[in-house]
Amino acid sequence: AFLVPGPGLNSWSGRAEIVGYESHDNGLSAEALESGFWIDNMLSHCRTGEKIALPSGGRANDMKGDGFFWYDTNQEHIITNSVFHNCGYRDDKYNQYDTLPDRGCGIDTDSDSGCSSGSTVFGFLTHSDQFNPELMQGTKNITFKDCGRRFKLYDFRSSPPNSTVSGRNQNWLDTDGTASGLNGPALIGSGLDDTGLWWKVDDEVIYDPHGPLNFIKQSNGPERGLGHIKVWWDDAVHNEVGVTVCGNGDSKPCPTLGYIKHAGEKFALDSGLPVTANADIAGPVGGYGWILQLAQGAPKSMKLELIEVRWDTPLLLHVQYPPGTGFTIEAHAAWCSTNQYYSCIETFQQVGSVAEVRSSLGNTYYVNPTTGILTVRVIQSPKNFVGNPEWLLPNNNSVGKWGNGYAIDRFERGGVYLPTMSYGPYLQIDANCAAGSGGNQAFCADSIQSATVDVCSAGYEQVAYDKCCSKSNPLLCEFADGAKTDTQRP
Repeated sequence: AFLVPGPGLNSWSGRAEIVGYESHDNGLSAEALESGFWIDNMLSHCRTGEKIALPSGGRANDMKGDGFFWYDTNQEHIITNSVFHNCGYRDDKYNQYDTLPDRGCGIDTDSDSGCSSGSTVFGFLTHSDQFNPELMQGTKNITFKDCGRRFKLYDFRSSPPNSTVSGRNQNWLDTDGTASGLNGPALIGSGLDDTGLWWKVDDEVIYDPHGPLNFIKQSNGPERGLGHIKVWWDDAVHNEVGVTVCGNGDSKPCPTLGYIKHAGEKFALDSGLPVTANADIAGPVGGYGWILQLAQGAPKSMKLELIEVRWDTPLLLHVQYPPGTGFTIEAHAAWCSTNQYYSCIETFQQVGSVAEVRSSLGNTYYVNPTTGILTVRVIQSPKNFVGNPEWLLPNNNSVGKWGNGYAIDRFERGGVYLPTMSYGPYLQIDANCAAGSGGNQAFCADSIQSATVDVCSAGYEQVAYDKCCSKSNPLLCEFADGAKTDTQRP
């Protein structure tokens, strides 16, 4: 593709595999709005340096010099073995990766071969509270050559009063670290200020001012990964999303109704990631778990759906309740009838510790008798069964129902694996507490006293969302999965 003021390649009409593609002097090299889109061996040459031939009155600096934009929701995009050359705006604010005087797509005063000041190599749409990213994007073997601004969280609203759910949830699986520059598997997450420590999971996280983003070394823990859930606790609240609250880049308010943060003392004083009526939550998993705290108290019923998480990166969810509360917890499949071969509903069993829940197949729960904190492991179950007929924690190779495909939907190309959420299945958590009154009927009547989830052994202190180390010898460490090490991880 050559000399297009907009996208050189655009796919909004079907899943696609593009193997071998070149783009030169286009406004945007490629974009896609698809649940399965793979580009391999792409050369994105955003500006060649040649004078751009335009109609009378046209100016090159009115065109962007963008590489690729990640779209907003329900997408699966993978880019592998691709080169971005002279993409992104040249500005001293964005010279952390490259200081060459001819880097990037140029400057916005060059009407012959420049580009507009909003140009970026990779862009993320972050204007929406209604349509938000799950685990949607992954890359491998990415090369930046003479580029300017590399990353940009793009919110098209003029003077936005606050960040958005989509902006705070942005994430990216950088399987080999070539996109982040960490030169090893990395997790990329939003760098917006009001995400707190949600993406700052240890002291080695690298802050990127371009996005802004946070770069997480995946190899710093044995089970690090990304996960996504959507939480429902009050239909009257959630049904207003897109109607009166949490809109799609409009002026609708999207107030914070609670927070979710990582478990442990290191994160105890952090407010965490804001949770709104559109309770989409994406973040780092494989640690000691996520603590959900809603401002109105403990939810009487919760439904978790649109789950995306690998079987080998455990996701624990902790929610505090009045001590003595009992629970009924069930996993439900969609479009399913129980028979001798497949089961459709699984009732969770109570166990005696958080460790038992974490190491389980995902059909158990624990309640701390002192604090009332409920702990469950959230797994991604098959869409149309929960067991065959016994409960199943499906892995990458588990076979789908009646031998059709895989048990877990995924988009996988070029060595990049993205789990794909299913519509229909859900995890239901019902507390047997008395309901509150008035506007609190969706919550337990009794109040709760804030408590923490203890994650470290005696004599150890937490240093990461998945790691504790000895106070007397920092080289002695233990991880959330119970593994121990007497040396620092590389």
